[in-house]
Amino acid sequence: MNAFLLALSEAEGTARESIRQLTDDLSALSKYFMKIGILTPSIYMYNRRYQERIFAPGELVRHLVQGLVAKGHEVTWFTAPEETTKARVVKGDSKLLDQDLKIRVFQDIASELKEKMSLYGTKMYYEMDLLTRAYQLAEQEHFELMHVFHSFGYLAHFFAEMTKVPTIFTLHDPLPSGDMLENWLMERFPEARYVSLSLSQQRGQEAHFIGNVYNGINAEEFAFDPRGGERFIAVGRMLPVKGFDQAIAAVKKTGCQLTLASWITENVEKSDYYRRFIAPDIDGTNLKVESLLQEKERVALYQKARALLFPISWEEPFGLVMVEAMATGTPVIAYNRGSVAEIVRDGVTGFIVNPDLPNFPDSPDLLIKKRGLEGLVEAIKRIGEIDRAACRKHVEQNFTVEKMVEGYEKVYRKIVSS
Repeated sequence: MNAFLLALSEAEGTARESIRQLTDDLSALSKYFMKIGILTPSIYMYNRRYQERIFAPGELVRHLVQGLVAKGHEVTWFTAPEETTKARVVKGDSKLLDQDLKIRVFQDIASELKEKMSLYGTKMYYEMDLLTRAYQLAEQEHFELMHVFHSFGYLAHFFAEMTKVPTIFTLHDPLPSGDMLENWLMERFPEARYVSLSLSQQRGQEAHFIGNVYNGINAEEFAFDPRGGERFIAVGRMLPVKGFDQAIAAVKKTGCQLTLASWITENVEKSDYYRRFIAPDIDGTNLKVESLLQEKERVALYQKARALLFPISWEEPFGLVMVEAMATGTPVIAYNRGSVAEIVRDGVTGFIVNPDLPNFPDSPDLLIKKRGLEGLVEAIKRIGEIDRAACRKHVEQNFTVEKMVEGYEKVYRKIVSS
């Protein structure tokens, strides 16, 4: 009898130890696998109706959600209803997506202004509706955190403050100037935690940021081409800050040919910038202008290019087109603004040129010593020095979806642990 009781006691002790070990293991797993809410409460995520609209975070957030799910995290994505993913999708009200709702008619409002105000009102209501669903669910199901992948997130700040759900914001735009509403938002919510796309984006406001995560692409979708072609390309919106006029002037001085890929809308064709600085040089040979291409066509454009010209005149937080081009092997020639020096390796994956601006800080380590347009011309003439394979390798090592997902995981764990 005593032997039986002793054996029973030993078995009970073993069972308790097993349960304790299992509890410890589950606790460790709960710290690794997180319950995450991803917010993209924009009507422009709805491709069925707004595929012609520009919403830069769209493709990036699709990759992020897919990558987080693949790593075992429990992801709830608050977005448009048409998304196909293994994450749980919570959609906003379809009436705001599919119906053309109008604001109440006010006196002295022109029809064109009424259309714009109706669109703005639709965007605001859709965002509020989806945010309400998101933060209610986050409270009910005890999300570890909410990730607003919608730049400043605007209304999300208020919901985060009311619910106390830990929230981070990925900024896709430069920091606001003092006269902007977004600056008021940052001052009103000083504890809000932001993630930058480049260290240059944080400049002067580092205290607002909890981390930095570079954007990433699916490198398999941008196949490497070791040969390239002879035409130079410039890709992006038809805006003065993109520097298309600088790219045109540079290739004209070298006798090279250029293709511009942009969104060519009626408003673009009517714009002063397009009519004065772009249209006069379009001849279909030395300068071609194409509407911004679908993915497969865009990849082919990159692959067959001599180099991507990126002479921007603003502090762009992250120029994704530079990464896309380098992934195919196409080097980049860019002005030293914004994130350029963090994305391009001077003399390895392209050339960085200082803009010809008064009081612009000197960068003595750059290989191209001339500034502005003359610097672009020199870089174009020297582009044969760049190894296309080095461009591809640089992207694989630094700017893939996998790197981006790992970066956000680190930020999430920082939030959860605190």
